[in-house]
Amino acid sequence: MRPVPAAPLVVALLVTAATVTGAVVVAFDPAPLAPSSALLFAAGMALATVAAIAGILLARGRWAGRVGTGLALTWIAVGALLESPAGIAVVLVAAAALTATAGPWLGRWLRRLPTTGGVPAAAVVALLTLVLTPPALALADRAQVAAVTWGFAGWSLLLALLVARAVPGSLLLVRWMHPVAAAATAITAGFPVAVVPLVAAAIVASLAWRRDLASALAPMLPESGGVFRLPPELAPPEVLEAAGADATGRRKKPT
Repeated sequence: MRPVPAAPLVVALLVTAATVTGAVVVAFDPAPLAPSSALLFAAGMALATVAAIAGILLARGRWAGRVGTGLALTWIAVGALLESPAGIAVVLVAAAALTATAGPWLGRWLRRLPTTGGVPAAAVVALLTLVLTPPALALADRAQVAAVTWGFAGWSLLLALLVARAVPGSLLLVRWMHPVAAAATAITAGFPVAVVPLVAAAIVASLAWRRDLASALAPMLPESGGVFRLPPELAPPEVLEAAGADATGRRKKPT
């Protein structure tokens, strides 16, 4: 594995510092967020930060730099909204993370082209949408996170895990169950919370019908139920003999 240069490590540390600082400040003085909203938001941002750091240091995807920039901008906005004086610290640390992710320091480290056989872009967008759903729900439901909102947030993270692991059946869950769960959550939660599950489900479900994402989650299997057809010239003679076929693969005429 190629050693990680200092610049990506520093960028990753700054993004992590922004999330840690923001999470600590929000935990101790969440106003104007309700405690439950602050908890859901901090947990969701922490998971999104883990995904961004893994993308920067391991996958080296250009999407990871953009996610890091988005996280920094989000913490700047949240820090500016916080009523606590510590919100200034959140803004300053997040501004440093924004400078690091938006600057040229990741340019030579992140891949310019996707790797052969790598994760398709549609899968990356779908996973990020699922991971970012909980913090979006927290911001939409700032007064008090309802039980149905917690349920959809947990479902989104579980589905993200299943998709990331390419668990059999996850494609069907993304295509059919996720929109149903989003619609049920939207009806129960009402506006403005309803906007988040509906938009998130629309993005994820539409991407799930793309061929590249479907192939990544459900690789093509032989239509013959696991039996591979070989050309006659590649089949052993004893196999052809047992099948009653000649060297060309044609069935022998009875004598």
